Amino acid sequence: MSDDVKKLDVGALVLDLDGTLVDSKDDIADSLNWTFGQLGYEPLSMEVIEGFVGNGIMPLVKNAVVAAGHPERFDDVLGAFRKRYYDHLLDKTRLFDGVMETLDRLAPDYKMGIVSNKPHHMTVKITRELGLDRFFNGQIYGGDSLAVRKPDPASILMIAARYNVPSSRTLVVGDSGVDINAGKNAGARTIGVTYGYRSVEELAQARPDALIDRFDSLLGYLC
Repeated sequence: MSDDVKKLDVGALVLDLDGTLVDSKDDIADSLNWTFGQLGYEPLSMEVIEGFVGNGIMPLVKNAVVAAGHPERFDDVLGAFRKRYYDHLLDKTRLFDGVMETLDRLAPDYKMGIVSNKPHHMTVKITRELGLDRFFNGQIYGGDSLAVRKPDPASILMIAARYNVPSSRTLVVGDSGVDINAGKNAGARTIGVTYGYRSVEELAQARPDALIDRFDSLLGYLC
């Protein structure tokens, strides 16, 4: 990152979870393919499954059963996958490099929240078990926390309001076009992370304020 990066005037950060703070794709893929195996179906490749991550569990399963050629088994796969995945959320899921150190640096000066399209109880379990919950003052929202989910800006606006920070001084960080569009819909600043699950082309098309290749590069825009 060059020394002339323009600093962003923000007071609150809203962070995505999967593909931004945590690398959870192996546990998602393992649980989905375990479910398929119980039904006698062939597993899907990691590349295919990774492309379905980010919009929540129901869209993930819907896309997966279509890709597997068994859309009529959606309800069966959804129910079995939910239980299996909750029990195995943290078998392989880990923080991306630099996440804990960066949040430690940011915590004294910035209010922070998480908005994920993953169900709330799963989001909370992951953040708690990985030691992230201490940074977010209870401002952790899943895809079912409200009646709408990203790219709807409701959760982002709620976090900004709880912290009494204008949405224009809120920064949304995520790995997908859904995250960037949610931030823009809230009137927030946006940064896309290129190491996550979606393509750089998708992120660029959403036109974030910046793209970063490592989570700790966020510090260059804030500190």
